[in-house]
Amino acid sequence: MPRLTGLSFAHPAVPSGDRAVLSFEGGSLRGLHRRVRAAGHEAFLLSTCLRVEIVWPGPPDDSSDLLNSIYGEDSMSGRGVLRTDGDLFLHLCRLAAGLESPALGESEVFSQFRQGVSAFSDESTENGDLARSLGAAVGIGRSVRRHIGGEVASMASAAATTARSEERVAILGAGAMAGATARRLPPGSVTVFSRRPHAVAGHDTQPWDQTLQALEEFPVLISTVPGRVQLFPDGEVTAALARRTKPLLLIDLGMPPGFDRYRSHPALVHMGIDDIASSVRSRPRPDLEELVAKEAASAWAHLNASDRVGMVIAAIVDDAELAVEEEVRRFAGRLPDAVDPEAIMHQLAHTVVRRVLHRPISYAGSSDNDSEALRVLAEAFGVTDE
Repeated sequence: MPRLTGLSFAHPAVPSGDRAVLSFEGGSLRGLHRRVRAAGHEAFLLSTCLRVEIVWPGPPDDSSDLLNSIYGEDSMSGRGVLRTDGDLFLHLCRLAAGLESPALGESEVFSQFRQGVSAFSDESTENGDLARSLGAAVGIGRSVRRHIGGEVASMASAAATTARSEERVAILGAGAMAGATARRLPPGSVTVFSRRPHAVAGHDTQPWDQTLQALEEFPVLISTVPGRVQLFPDGEVTAALARRTKPLLLIDLGMPPGFDRYRSHPALVHMGIDDIASSVRSRPRPDLEELVAKEAASAWAHLNASDRVGMVIAAIVDDAELAVEEEVRRFAGRLPDAVDPEAIMHQLAHTVVRRVLHRPISYAGSSDNDSEALRVLAEAFGVTDE
């Protein structure tokens, strides 16, 4: 049986401030996988605005060294939800399918999941239990999305819905979240600011330093930029906010949040990613729940069967190698004085063969076996009815 363990730090159980400590930016994902691998660990890592997922092949006891290789001593592992084996595999399938998202079927999560799998695969040289499980989860996620149909809600669409009533909306960032948000707003209302010249959903971006003017003048600002490094000097932000005549609705989708330190500023109405997530109300889809549960159970059974096949093959090879080793040692002393060494070698070979085939022959001759088992043995040894 594949042995997998995973820790999940997710909204709403783990608030955004705590997730921010654990999050890692998508651009550094391959480097982080490489670092974990160099420390002697294998792990799948996923970090989105609403969750951090860490999955590894092995028992829960292996978590301390792995988490220390990622975060150092302060890993907050006690805040996460621990899952293992089949329960964990179902969770991964639900993640890929978008069933663990506040916005049911959220496509952005599926894209992030695939990027995480790609980063894991690029740094892994083995097609082990974890790699096969991740591949199966991606396949199930893709299959489920064919059943969803139409455009589904997302954090980007929820943010756009919150801002849609305003005539002018500033968006910070040039990544996937910025583009998804911009596409869901009236084209004439959107102004996008980024650190480098870029085109976002058909909009040419404005220089980054002009964001301070947007903080002063725009009714709504949606930030999709992670705040791991402070985005603007405190004094410049507070000065821009002090010149406002009406409160600014600031929707902070970055992880870590880029404007969290100004949450209580009197010129702001601040909405973090958790606030946006809590505003989403997706309709239940029992058909999708049933579909994912059914496909995950089938895939897990197949993964277990594949693992059992490997165990059976390994056991057969081990038995054969042990028989050869023991019988060669036993017969070796007879060869120097043998009149007919070839006869000794034949006897050795026959003894090894009888030892290796003893169990299948005994099984085939027992009264407890069934016709299906005999059919499998016959096929394995090339016996036909002809």
